[in-house]
Amino acid sequence: MTVTQPTSSPVETIKAASDLLRGALATELAAPEANVSADSEQLLKFHGVYAQDDRDQRRARSLAGESLAYSFMIRVAIPGGRLTTAQWLALDAVADDVADGSIRLTTRQAVQFHGVAKFDLRTVATTLHGHLLTSFAACGDVVRNTVTCPELALDGASDTRCDVATRIARAFKPATRAHFEIFVDGTLAVSGGDVEHDFYGETYLPRKFKIAIANPGENCVDVYAQDLGLVPATHPEVGDGFVVLVGGGLGRSYAQEDTFARLAEPLTFVTHDEVIELIGAVVDTYRDLGDRSNRRRARLKYVVADGGIASFAKEVSRRYGPLRAPIAIDLAAADDHLGWREQQDGRWRLGIRVGAGRVRDVAEGRGLRSALREVLDGRDLTLVVTAQQDLIVAGVAPDDRAAIDQVLKRHGVRSLTELGAVERTALACPALPTCGQALAEAERVLPNVVDAVQGEVDRLGGTRRIQLRMTGCPNGCARPAVAEVGVVGRTKSTYDVYLGGGPRGDRLARVVREKVKLDDLPEVLRPHLERWRDEGREGESFGDFFDRVTPS
Repeated sequence: MTVTQPTSSPVETIKAASDLLRGALATELAAPEANVSADSEQLLKFHGVYAQDDRDQRRARSLAGESLAYSFMIRVAIPGGRLTTAQWLALDAVADDVADGSIRLTTRQAVQFHGVAKFDLRTVATTLHGHLLTSFAACGDVVRNTVTCPELALDGASDTRCDVATRIARAFKPATRAHFEIFVDGTLAVSGGDVEHDFYGETYLPRKFKIAIANPGENCVDVYAQDLGLVPATHPEVGDGFVVLVGGGLGRSYAQEDTFARLAEPLTFVTHDEVIELIGAVVDTYRDLGDRSNRRRARLKYVVADGGIASFAKEVSRRYGPLRAPIAIDLAAADDHLGWREQQDGRWRLGIRVGAGRVRDVAEGRGLRSALREVLDGRDLTLVVTAQQDLIVAGVAPDDRAAIDQVLKRHGVRSLTELGAVERTALACPALPTCGQALAEAERVLPNVVDAVQGEVDRLGGTRRIQLRMTGCPNGCARPAVAEVGVVGRTKSTYDVYLGGGPRGDRLARVVREKVKLDDLPEVLRPHLERWRDEGREGESFGDFFDRVTPS
């Protein structure tokens, strides 16, 4: 049963009247205009599509009395980030056929295409469907793409942890046939013959719901930053399963002071057989208690924060049954999964650094995209998008490593030894010119910011890595709120600087300076880096040092 809030937001009205995510999409996608209505923009998100325009051209077009340079971003949901060779090559073809020539890897192990025209959306959806992929539920007020540590995604087939992301995707994919009818088949069913899962109902969730599955030994997925996190563990009484964390999330709004970043808290322990039912109970609770009147405070973290974890656990147990007490977990620093690693079966995998997640060529036929096509030609390999926006190529025969290294070198793809200490783990969201939420640049200026921070590290004689993350707004898509150095867009030309998160992802960073120009970033960081050099303990990360010596 869905509880209606006293005053619903306009988006709730759109969802309720949409006939399970159909609305007027079929009609508007066939219309000659390059864009769609505001209502349809909201519904498109559920189908994995964001309406955008080139913000670099906004002013000139407005002054000239021209319409905006409309286009669409389409996001492909990839549970655990795992792809076959055939699937990657299909995505590569889409990049040239209908997008801007690049493949964008996200921090949630999804793939995005930018610059897609409205009239090509069905072409992309049909291509995805033909390769057992989809953009459906990659966005919208639903359970989003489940993130998984590559160590779990690439484990042996007998390991039951490997299929959890796929099980979650199947269990919580919306039941409505709207996406297939509108984007793939093209034949609309008779209205009224469709049904939706009870945990979604006709208005779905109050906002998005994010899940991550961490490696029990490290935290590359930032499991504490999720609505719901799963950490594999062994219970002394019931055996293998997961510690369940709830109530995390990093986005906030400058316009609303009672929004904030928050780390997830332990809720319970479940076995492998129980995990889907438990997630369902959490989703049910969120559906009923989430704020449907104010989307800025609609996330699960506010339900948990406002009522407390004990109250939330009581609500979940009403829908699920008695909850076990969670057992302790101890996650180490995140692994970036880069470089050559031997697999359990004797084959090898290679983690390739992808700057800001943008897979593209630097010239015709030269660059990472072309290199990957050549590597995959004639080879049956597995690829995994990581939560660090990088790409792993797995299943490589031992005697094939040298040939792959040569291909990458010939295309100018830098090896692990050539990466700088800051560059190696730096993240950025797309921001301008396509994201409508962006207040400032991120991806396009990340190389300059990396160079500036690396310059300070080099000047001080340091060699240790520093975790840098940058976003164009406070929504936190690149997870700066748990980074050692977080740079968050505040105005068109300034950023708030956060310090003191860490590689374990278990601590929030603190703001040290607001409205900083990028040229002044080295000056802001310098005294803190100097203290780290002079006073830091052996092996102590920058984030741990800052947290230790800086009063809250």
